[in-house]
Amino acid sequence: MIIQSLCEYYDILDKDENIPISRPGYSSANVSFNLVISERGEISHIVDLRTDDKKPRPRTIEVAQQKSRANGINPYFLCDNAKYVFGVEKLKRADFEKKYLNKSDGEYVVLEEDDKEVTLINSRTKEYFEGFRTLHHNILDGMDSVGVKRLLLFLDTWNPEEFLQNPKIAQYKDEILAGGNIVFDDNDSFLHQNSGVKALWEKYHSSQASGDDTVFSPCLVTGETEPIARTHQKIKGIFGAQSAGASLVSFNDKVFESYNKEWSFNAPVSEISMFKYTTVLNYLLSQKANRLRIGDTTTVFWAETDDKTGENLALSFINPPSRKKDTDDDANEPERVRDTATLQLIEDVLTRVRNGQTVRKEDIGTDPDVNFYILGLSPNNARIAIRYWYKDTFGNFVDTVAQHHLDMDIVPEYSGKSFGPEFISVYWLLRETVPKSSDKNDVSPILGGLIMRAILNKTPYPIQMYSAILNRVKVEKTMNTVRAGFIKAYLLRQSRAGLTNIPEELITVKLNEESENVPYRLGRLFAVLEKVQNDTNKDMGATINSKYFSSASSTPAVVFPVLLKLAQHHISKSDWGFKTNQSIEEILSEVNGFPEYMNLDEQGMFMLGYYHQRKANYQKKVVEE
Repeated sequence: MIIQSLCEYYDILDKDENIPISRPGYSSANVSFNLVISERGEISHIVDLRTDDKKPRPRTIEVAQQKSRANGINPYFLCDNAKYVFGVEKLKRADFEKKYLNKSDGEYVVLEEDDKEVTLINSRTKEYFEGFRTLHHNILDGMDSVGVKRLLLFLDTWNPEEFLQNPKIAQYKDEILAGGNIVFDDNDSFLHQNSGVKALWEKYHSSQASGDDTVFSPCLVTGETEPIARTHQKIKGIFGAQSAGASLVSFNDKVFESYNKEWSFNAPVSEISMFKYTTVLNYLLSQKANRLRIGDTTTVFWAETDDKTGENLALSFINPPSRKKDTDDDANEPERVRDTATLQLIEDVLTRVRNGQTVRKEDIGTDPDVNFYILGLSPNNARIAIRYWYKDTFGNFVDTVAQHHLDMDIVPEYSGKSFGPEFISVYWLLRETVPKSSDKNDVSPILGGLIMRAILNKTPYPIQMYSAILNRVKVEKTMNTVRAGFIKAYLLRQSRAGLTNIPEELITVKLNEESENVPYRLGRLFAVLEKVQNDTNKDMGATINSKYFSSASSTPAVVFPVLLKLAQHHISKSDWGFKTNQSIEEILSEVNGFPEYMNLDEQGMFMLGYYHQRKANYQKKVVEE
């Protein structure tokens, strides 16, 4: 289903000439250098194609298809690294000594060395270079082109031992040996873009798909009997995966094989289907508008249309923009653009969903009946693990995520500097599960997948996340909009699913003075007691919050008698003592006794009551400003 959907999306993009997606026989590669070769077959110049940023980055260029390499000699056409182009490699000294020293068959020539690294030629690099030269002779021999003749002459006369003697190479030797791809010049263009060269490559590529060793079988994607891919292209751009890419489909051990089928023949996907799904997935991962990192999971999404409106809106729903800059902004979080128009659009959609109305095309600017997909990918060594997979109409997706935002909706806090967020991104929510002082990458790797599955399936939120946020509140003695919003949302979904005895109508957006829920009232009481202490002793460093909050939310029978006695001392000094006593009496009117222990759901109601009452306590100050 996943691969089939990706193949279908490739076919949609393939029809759009404005989409820079590779066609069969080609793929995108990160290229660092362009080699200029003279009429004598010598390197006359090396053009640095990388960006001029503080940390130079390779340029992404469409080249002849680069299939994933296993352990054999598999050169790429007109674009490869130093081992294939020059027959030279660089090893760390420890690896060099382990591989060559004290071994009789260790044939090698050291070109340069220091305490850390060794640049050398060995029998393997000679085979790499010879394979590269043979491939290009097989494809290009006989072609009447100046650029081709210069390339073949270079390959026939090149001596790997002269690598460091060339002044042009010496200028970029470290960068070249670091593994950057190299292409070849053709009169201010690239040789692989020459129309005649492309025609020869496509003929060669087509012949390889029907060779004597080709396996034909019904494709799992198309159902047609076609040449089956032995190995699948690597997927690049997955957070935490190997920089060279990871495989979505692969088999590397006999234990995974069956019916005498080896390699990826265990999951027969045709060459063309393999090309389509890997190409389009790599394309999606390269587009900022189609990807998002949630915890350790890289999420890509797309709509089954060439209209990008839906995808742009989807990103805004999952990772909403903000009207105000967060005072606790995090460099690791994707930038939140201050986009008032998008926020208004989200609010309009939420209003329709809240009122039970259907989301229409005129509301979201795109067809709500088009298929929409979300794929969550996590690294697993050299492979990719599927964290979640979602398919529905775009209208249903909007309705689903809108329900999440409605569940999270809560009266915003006011800290004296800025209001809380209008909408809470999944990333922002996840970072509330770890200490403020810690690296945000410390978020549990399973939480991202759990929360996204709950959102997309409209199921109860994960208790692991709820417990983590409750713990952060207890440890840090801080309730903010994000934490309060999630506690409310968690309890709402628990109530709808019949997993708690707390009625849904008692779990509200703002202060509910009519609520008879005891934990909620005790949370309100704690906020009132905290306020009277603050009003009486404005210079006090520690308050009852820092000392008693955690125990008050867990074992109120032990704490509240002490707090109420202590409060009378503060009330006697307060200018608002009478009003405070009235508040305490009103809150306790529905409390027949302090519970000895409160479970997790009750602790959540306590914190919700505390947050609501604190907001109400300082509401007038906001109005006055």
